[in-house]
Amino acid sequence: MFDYVVVVVSEDLEVEKLELSSLRDDVLLNSILVPVSESAWNGAAGNGLGTLFAIENASDAIGKDLVEEVKQRGKSVLIVHTAGEGTRNVLARTCKNKAFIEVAKLTILEGVIKQFQDFAIPSRILVTWGDQLLLFEDSADEIRKCAQNTHVLLFGLNTKLTREVASKYGIQIVGCAEAEGCELLDFDDSRNYEVAKRKLQKRGGSEVMVNMGMFAMSGVLAERMLDAFSDNLREREGKFNSDELWQLWISHEHGAEADYWLRERADRIKDEIVRAEPLALIKSFPLSDKTAWLDFGTNESYYENVMKILAEDDVGRRLRGFLGVDLSSGKKVGCDVLRSVYEQVEFEKGLVKNSVILNSTAKHAELEQACVINSKLNRIRGKKCVVYNVVDHASIEVEDCFLVDVFHPSKGRIRLKMRIGEEKGAKEKWWYSRLPGNDFSLCEIAEMMSGVSEDEMEDTKRRFEGVVETLVERPLKIKPFVENKPWGYELWCASPRNYCEIETNREFTLDELTSLFPEQILGNPLENKFPLIVKIIKADENLSVQVHPDDGYARKLGDVFGKEEAWHVLESLKGAKIYLGFNDFMNAESVKEAVKSEAFLSCLNAVDAHVGDIYHIPAGVIHALGAGTKVYEISTASERTFRIYDYGRGRELHLEDAVKVLRFDEEGRGIDLKKEHLLLRKESGFEEYMILRGEQFELRLFKVHDRVKVFTEGKPQVLTCARGDVTLKSKSNADLTPTDTVLVPACIEKFEMVGEGEVLCAIFIKA
Repeated sequence: MFDYVVVVVSEDLEVEKLELSSLRDDVLLNSILVPVSESAWNGAAGNGLGTLFAIENASDAIGKDLVEEVKQRGKSVLIVHTAGEGTRNVLARTCKNKAFIEVAKLTILEGVIKQFQDFAIPSRILVTWGDQLLLFEDSADEIRKCAQNTHVLLFGLNTKLTREVASKYGIQIVGCAEAEGCELLDFDDSRNYEVAKRKLQKRGGSEVMVNMGMFAMSGVLAERMLDAFSDNLREREGKFNSDELWQLWISHEHGAEADYWLRERADRIKDEIVRAEPLALIKSFPLSDKTAWLDFGTNESYYENVMKILAEDDVGRRLRGFLGVDLSSGKKVGCDVLRSVYEQVEFEKGLVKNSVILNSTAKHAELEQACVINSKLNRIRGKKCVVYNVVDHASIEVEDCFLVDVFHPSKGRIRLKMRIGEEKGAKEKWWYSRLPGNDFSLCEIAEMMSGVSEDEMEDTKRRFEGVVETLVERPLKIKPFVENKPWGYELWCASPRNYCEIETNREFTLDELTSLFPEQILGNPLENKFPLIVKIIKADENLSVQVHPDDGYARKLGDVFGKEEAWHVLESLKGAKIYLGFNDFMNAESVKEAVKSEAFLSCLNAVDAHVGDIYHIPAGVIHALGAGTKVYEISTASERTFRIYDYGRGRELHLEDAVKVLRFDEEGRGIDLKKEHLLLRKESGFEEYMILRGEQFELRLFKVHDRVKVFTEGKPQVLTCARGDVTLKSKSNADLTPTDTVLVPACIEKFEMVGEGEVLCAIFIKA
C-alpha cells in the first residue's frame, strides 16, 4: 500500500470532485489521496515537467516536502497522470476526464490505483498513466528489490520489433543477463521503425521490450530534477516527457538531435545523482508474459478490453476477479440473460447475450456484444456497441458505434455518436468536424464543458431522467424570448431553443423534449429534432436582403434542416414593402455585380404589405422585409441565412454561398408566391382557413367566436394567438393572449378552443 497517492487532473473542479467524493475503500485502503491540478501550467507540461509540478503541488497540499518524505522517511508515492484532452475516447466527453470513465464496478482511475497497491515501493515514487490497467503476475518483492537498487526503473513487455509495434510504442533494447532487472542498452521513442531497427542492429543479440510508459524513481533523482528544471517550474512553462530524458541518457544517436536546453539538463542530472547516491542509473524490469495490459485510451481499445471481461480464458477470469463481477445466465426479472455481466440492471423484457450491462434500466432490450453503463432507456436494440450515460425515453438502435449523452447545465442533453475505430483516422475529421448526426464537434464539446462541474452535469442528467412520458401528453406553453436587431426586433415564439415548463421549476427546450419523446411530440419515432421556428418580426428599418439554403446544401454545412419560410403580415404602415424574388432575369455573376450598387433593391419585386397578406418563401428565393412591417414568420428549424445586401451596415455578407443556392427560375422571380386564404371549415362560432401549404409545413388560421373542437390528425401543432383571448383545453388548459404560443404534441388527438380571437396554427407535415 502506498503512503501517498497523487492524482494529477486538468482542472481545479476535478480536484474538488476527488476531494469531496471518496474512492472505494478497497481501492484507496489507508493511502493519503492528494489530488492536484495541472491547470496553472502554461500549455502542456508532458509527464516529465508534469511529474515535477505534481510533486510541488502535492507538497503544498500535504504541508510537507514530498521528496523529503521519500528520501528521509522511506515513504512510497504513486503519481497517476490523468491530465490531458483524452480526445480519442468519446466517453471522456461525458465526465471530462478519461480516468473517471467506468469499467464494470470501478472507474479506470480506481482500477489503476488498485492494481498498484500491492507493489508500493518504499523510498520510491512510481509514476504511471491513468488510462490503462495492468494485471500483474510478478513478485512484488522482486520489483521492490530491483527498484531500490537503481535511480530509475522502467517497465517493459517482451516483444518482437515490427512496424506496427514501433509506430505505437517506445522501444527498450535490453540485455537481461543480470538477476535484478535488465541493463538498458538503448532506447527509442521516435515511433519510427527504421530508426528503432537501426538501433537494434547496433546491439546485435539484444532483446526488445515495449516501453510501458511508467517508471519508479528515487527521491534523489526527484530532488535533482526539481533543481535542474527550477526555472521552468517557476515560470510554469515548457514541456518534455520523461522518456525523452531516458533516451538522452542511453541513446547516443538521439543526443545529437535533442533540444540543447533538455540535453544540458539531462547531462547535469546524470552526473549529480551518481555522485549523490552510488546506485545504478537506470534499468528495466521485464514484466511477466502473463501480464494483462489493458489500454482504455481510445474508443476501440475501450470496447475491446471491456469485452475481455466476458472471455473464458485466463485474462477474462482474472479481470472479472479484479473488477469484482461475475458472469450471469438465466432469467433476470423479465429479461433473458446469457453469458453477460449484469449488475444493478432493471430490464423488463428482452434478451441480453455476451454483453456487459451495469447500472441501467430499460423497458425492452435486445443486446448482443454490447456494453451499456449508467443509462436510463425505454427500448434499445444494439450490437457491438457502447451506450454510456444515455437518457432516452424513445427507441434507439445502435450498431458498431459509441452512443453517449453529455449533460450541460444550459444546453441540456447533447448526444454524441461515433463509430468504433473512427478515432484512428485524421483528427480533423472526427475531433474538429461535426460527425454525422451530431450537433457539435468533440472539440466544441470539450470547450463548452470547460468550467462545468460534475455536480452541474449530474443535476442536469437527473432532470432528464426525472421527466416522464405523461408530462408531454398535454398542450405545452412555450416561453418566448426577444432578440434585438439593428433594424428592430424578433420575438421568438417557438423554436428548438425555446423553453417550456412541464412542471414547476422543470424547464426543457423544445429540442430536448423532442429528442426525449419524438413519437409523442412529432408522431414519428425516427425524427428527434424539433422542426419549426415561429417568430414575430418587427421591422423599423429594412431587413437585409437574404436567401436560405435547401436541405441538401444545409446538410453539407452540418445542419439538420434547410430553410423554407413564410410571412403573414400582422401590421403595416402605409407604403411598407415586401421584397420577394427577382423582377428580371439574373444569374450568379449579375447578382455579384448588382450588390455593389446602392440601387440593388430595384432588382427585386417590391409589393405593398397589407395586413392579412401571406407570402411563401421557399429555399433559394431572394427576399427582404421592408421597414414599417410586423409579420408572423414560420420556417423550418434552421438559423442558416446567407446575407446578400445590407445597406452598408458593416455586417458580414455571404455572397459565395448565396449564389450557390439562389434560384433564378420563375419561382426565384417571385411568381405566385403570394397566397390566398382558403376556407376549410365554417360553423357556428368558428372559421378555419388554410392560408399556406408548403413542402414541409402548413399554416392555418382559426377565427374563434365561441367554442370549437380541433383534431390534430397525428401532427404537432404550434398555435400562436394573433388577436383576442382564447383558452385552449385538453388534459390541461392554456390561456392565450396576443403572441402567446402553445405546442400541441402529435399524441393529443383533439383539443378545444374557447373565446374570441384569431389563432395561427403552424403544422409540420413532413414527419
